[in-house]
Amino acid sequence: MAILKMSVRNAAFQKFETLQRNREKRTKEKLFFVEGVHPIEQAVAAGWEFEAIGFAAGKRLSGWAMDMRSKARAETEYEILPELMAELSNREEPCELIALVRQRTDGLQRMAEKMNEKSLIVLFDRPQNPGNLGTVIRSADAFGADGLIITGHGADFYDPQCVRATIGALFHMPVAAMASADEALSWVNGLSVRPTIVGTSAKGECLISDIDMTGPTILVIGNETFGMSKAWKAGCDRLAKIPIYGAASSLNVGCAASICLYEIARQRGFLPPEGV
Repeated sequence: MAILKMSVRNAAFQKFETLQRNREKRTKEKLFFVEGVHPIEQAVAAGWEFEAIGFAAGKRLSGWAMDMRSKARAETEYEILPELMAELSNREEPCELIALVRQRTDGLQRMAEKMNEKSLIVLFDRPQNPGNLGTVIRSADAFGADGLIITGHGADFYDPQCVRATIGALFHMPVAAMASADEALSWVNGLSVRPTIVGTSAKGECLISDIDMTGPTILVIGNETFGMSKAWKAGCDRLAKIPIYGAASSLNVGCAASICLYEIARQRGFLPPEGV
């Protein structure tokens, strides 16, 4: 394993920096920036591939940081000038480690392989905010979903805001992006077990608690501003709503998704998915 010095804003520095803010670069390189104790721990625990790890020069690393360096087995390590480390960090107090991790592209395959009579997949239509996307991933993981799909042009799974909001759940949740509702519906119809597609809408035909979601289910969450697209409204088997009694006409998308996922877990007796 190579350990290189980073004392100037060289090409390696620019790579760390660019992957934080440039989605096209992340997509092209199939890499993303990771920082923080929980994200790095969970990426290591879930077996994700590390291309690079960086740490501040001249500072004694904790036992945790040394352990993560050993387990991550990054192709390259960088001993970074503390001032440059602070520039690369998104935190007031930089984490001991920053990393570049390889994206996974097998999300749909992993979801299809796990499909059974109790499967639950969350589908987020055109998410706008990466923080909201991260919150939904975190809730999906907490309530036993088998994967999460986004459709249409939307936020990036590997945006630092999304990664941070998942608190490490991203590394255990199969995720995939699909171009359109039609493409996603074609994939759903080709699964070994056809799930019930339940959409969420303020104009739903019934309450979310009135729908039996103990069997294979896809829960569709709409865009933060416009809700579900016409294609998804037409493609859903059922449209459900969450009862709201206050002055607000709607809920934050992360809150709405969490309430729906809690209801599904409640119906299923809070049993973990098979294999967990």
